[in-house]
Amino acid sequence: MRSPRPLLFVALAVAGVALSSCTGHVASEPSTAVAESPSPHGSPSATATPVPDSGPVEAFRAWWTAVRSSDTVAACGALTPGLQERMMTEYTTSTGLEVEDCAELVRQSSLLYAAAGMSPDVDVAVVTEQGDDAVLDVTYASGDCGTVHLSHTTGVWMLTELSQECAAR
Repeated sequence: MRSPRPLLFVALAVAGVALSSCTGHVASEPSTAVAESPSPHGSPSATATPVPDSGPVEAFRAWWTAVRSSDTVAACGALTPGLQERMMTEYTTSTGLEVEDCAELVRQSSLLYAAAGMSPDVDVAVVTEQGDDAVLDVTYASGDCGTVHLSHTTGVWMLTELSQECAAR
């Protein structure tokens, strides 16, 4: 992360990141049931199972809400292992602070967003959605943006390492 920008596209756009069909601010999402499994770093990483199964926009919004509220199980459970690793590396590179696992990354990011007074508002537009793959164009209230790739191959929509921050607009 270069600065307290949204996680996924913090560098990545931070966090995640205008738009033809904007949806406005983040709304509460349906609750999720989760199963925990060990992460490569020893602490739990979650596999989220939305109830009921939602689409890619709802999955992204649920992830963003989880990050903002420091819900580490839901936030980490929505990211593929490859994206978790990449985000942890980017965070360490941009802040100089090492994080041990995805849960710590989410907690730290949530604190940074709150300290910076970052608005939770985000605009999301579907770029493509075909079968088990979707690409979203995301723009945060801060102006940070990105292309979020989601895959539905595990039975739930997961944000993948194909997600990228966008060039300055």
